[in-house]
Amino acid sequence: TGVQTCALPILLLLNLFMTTAIAQQQDDYASDWKKVEGLEKKGLTASALKEVIGIFNKALLNNNEPQQIKSAIYQVKYRNLVEENSVPSNILYIDTLIEKSKAPVMNILQSMKAELLWNFKNRNRYLFYSRTRITDDNATDILTWSIDKFNNSIAALYNASLSQETLLQNTALNNWDAILQKGINSRDLRPSLYDFLAHRAIAFFANAENDVTNPAYKFIINDEHVFDPANEFINLKIATTDAQSLYYRALLIYQDILRFHINDKDPGALIDADLLRLTFVNRYAVISNKTKLYEAALQFIETKYSNHVASGAVIFLQAQLYQQSGSNFHPFT
Repeated sequence: TGVQTCALPILLLLNLFMTTAIAQQQDDYASDWKKVEGLEKKGLTASALKEVIGIFNKALLNNNEPQQIKSAIYQVKYRNLVEENSVPSNILYIDTLIEKSKAPVMNILQSMKAELLWNFKNRNRYLFYSRTRITDDNATDILTWSIDKFNNSIAALYNASLSQETLLQNTALNNWDAILQKGINSRDLRPSLYDFLAHRAIAFFANAENDVTNPAYKFIINDEHVFDPANEFINLKIATTDAQSLYYRALLIYQDILRFHINDKDPGALIDADLLRLTFVNRYAVISNKTKLYEAALQFIETKYSNHVASGAVIFLQAQLYQQSGSNFHPFT
């Protein structure tokens, strides 16, 4: 069929649960995973898959949810290697886990499924762009889906992964140490499971708008107030009749994240999310003076948090802005 399977799993999630929350539990599974690692290095994928299924059953018996999820991720990974066109079966497998789970594990699984679909769509987009949009698109076979069907399904899953927001915000990452990739995220910048899942959702919503069928009432980021300071932006009423817009949803999640961290004692997570928000709106806003608005917003953050380590990131973004402006400067014209 020419369909390319996802080389999952999911770069972030592959590193998600490499250790368990509790040291004793970690020790209980360390030898199991060492055996899996040895089999994988020898290229014995089928044997590694069998071992991982055993770990899942053991974790299920012990009610160890982190190990269940980790083993599920590796099952998806190894099936991709040993089975042709394994994505539909992997989606079905994740669905069975979602049906049996509850928050916050369910939210993680929904985010996993969303990225499985997103990766599959991106690897096979050339097959889907030529398909006509179907008004009542209820097909369950992803090989027959249209681009709109993929985007709607992925968006719905990421939205669902953020349900029960309060529970996720109160779920610290102490029990999920490997959920953070060193050099990309830190405990300070992603202090809760909500932060991790919310930023994963934004990764989709902030990058996939070009795939969406444009309605006559398409949402456009054209309000200068999207560059307002965080404490004002979180109260901004973003009006649109295009509620399906991915960019619109990205802005709403940015508001939620900033609102969650607006009163943090350490503003690190707030500054990190705010800089991502400003970079996003600067890239996609349709406003004639957005460069000036972006510059002013960065200067505001630099001044307000001049004594915080995150001020270095602000100065870096300012340097990028000036470099770009300089590259567009022609002295005689």
